[in-house]
Amino acid sequence: MSRPMPDPRSSGKLVWASDEVIARIGEQVQPQVSLPRRVALAATTAFVFTWLPAFVVLAAATIAVPSATNGASVGRAAFWALQFAILIAIAAMVTTVGRRATRPDAAGADTPTRGTPLRLVIHALLTGAFASLVLAPQGLSVSQIASLVVALIVVLHLLPVIVARLLQRLRRRRQAGSPDPAP
Repeated sequence: MSRPMPDPRSSGKLVWASDEVIARIGEQVQPQVSLPRRVALAATTAFVFTWLPAFVVLAAATIAVPSATNGASVGRAAFWALQFAILIAIAAMVTTVGRRATRPDAAGADTPTRGTPLRLVIHALLTGAFASLVLAPQGLSVSQIASLVVALIVVLHLLPVIVARLLQRLRRRRQAGSPDPAP
């Protein structure tokens, strides 16, 4: 009996899989999240990460400088923060629906540093607009609204970016300073 001869094509040469096979493997390894799930996740995340900081800013302004909020109570500041967080969550939902479905957000992917200032400016403008929509009907003056908007922008946008940059810089220093383990 003779042994079967190996296929000459497979002797050390790579064979590329078809796009369909690669797509199926990709779905098994990292399943795609449906659009309604992404929208719900974006809204929930935006609400959670907006309401508490906004409440802290508005409550601190109410307690420390009552004239900044026309002497509003802490409960009213919580209600303002709730309204503001709902508007931010709606904007997150609209943004998520508007994104291309072909580009899922990669968790942990490094974002380009050029886009960070632009995103910061866009989010700061949205924060200012939404805070104005919430605070203007409450009878606050333009200067009161402006001071609260600046405080909200600092707490919601500038501080997280600064902290993230510092942590990223610290991580890079640790990686550069750590000796490579011996083989």
